[in-house]
Amino acid sequence: MNMPYDATLKEIENLVSPHAPDGIEDIQVARDKNGLARGYAFVFVKNPNDVKKVIEYVDGRHIRNRQIRA
Repeated sequence: MNMPYDATLKEIENLVSPHAPDGIEDIQVARDKNGLARGYAFVFVKNPNDVKKVIEYVDGRHIRNRQIRA
């Protein structure tokens, strides 16, 4: 998912969790060699059936001023 460079794990979790009722397994924010966020993350949900629901919900939404693309 595209997102603000300074998005927190909690913000990402709060966005995704209502559409992944079985829970989130992991969230990985992509970082460069200096540890700075690259502006996207991978969210792993526990139930593969939730993936489509999560993508449909988050695609086009905003975290602060940045539009998310799933």
